[in-house]
Amino acid sequence: MIKEKRLNQSIDVAKSYRSLVENISDYAIFMLDKKGKILSWDKGAALQFGYASGEIIGKSFSIFFTHKDVKAELPAFDLKEARIFGRHIDERHYVRKNGKEYWGTAVLTSTTDKKGIHQGFSMIMRDVTEEKNLQQIIMHRSTHDYLTGLPNRRIFEQNLLECINNNKKGNSCAVLFLDFNNFKHVNDEQGHGFGDLVLVQIAARLLKGIRITDMVARLGGDEFVILSSGFSDTEDIKIFAEKIIRMFQIPFTIGKKTVRTTVSIGVALYPQDSKKASQLLHYSDMALYEAKKSGGNQAWFYNKV
Repeated sequence: MIKEKRLNQSIDVAKSYRSLVENISDYAIFMLDKKGKILSWDKGAALQFGYASGEIIGKSFSIFFTHKDVKAELPAFDLKEARIFGRHIDERHYVRKNGKEYWGTAVLTSTTDKKGIHQGFSMIMRDVTEEKNLQQIIMHRSTHDYLTGLPNRRIFEQNLLECINNNKKGNSCAVLFLDFNNFKHVNDEQGHGFGDLVLVQIAARLLKGIRITDMVARLGGDEFVILSSGFSDTEDIKIFAEKIIRMFQIPFTIGKKTVRTTVSIGVALYPQDSKKASQLLHYSDMALYEAKKSGGNQAWFYNKV
């Protein structure tokens, strides 16, 4: 009687567990045989991948992998890892029935019988696309200017350090500090909202005007900075700065309004002016001050004297 009661309890628990698993919709939970062929298919798996059980049971779980990952034999690698270590955990792109890729996490676990003999695998997967996108947004906001989308000071300084560390003998790293001469007047006359539109157009024009190897960042307000390298002499940098100045002699058109603004530039060079990133940025700011004091719409190189 007691044994029968325990048996009935075990059956009830097994049914409850099966019902729980089958009704989980946030996770895909299914079983694989020793070769990775799908043996079971739950509601969460159907929602996550778009396959009905009749379409997918008997197929290799490699069907969820991208073409690139299949070519790299990652499905076989995952099975081997789980078989050797008992479990394999990964986060990568997976593929739905409609061919669309998404970010997913997967836990692949080796299953054994009571004697410890390997029987196959269980797999639990979750769609983490929203979390991944949120992470990317947070990361982007921490490294880029919210308005223009350009890199911010933090990333600029990192790249300047890399430029200095990777600098080849005979080439210079140039820091060009830019300030737009009548931007405050535009803000005061038209309002900050209109001023933001001008800043966005300034950023777009700068991106078009620099070389692919250059970097432009916004430090704040109407202050932008360009990091340029690979110039063989100072004259080439001067020509580049003059090109930037000419770019902003062409007015902007925003709606029905025409905005005219000119740019002043301060230039500091590595290794001529300093071998320290912080000093180069400071010296370019000092050179910018001299350019503005002399009337603006021109470029000045830092002079130690």
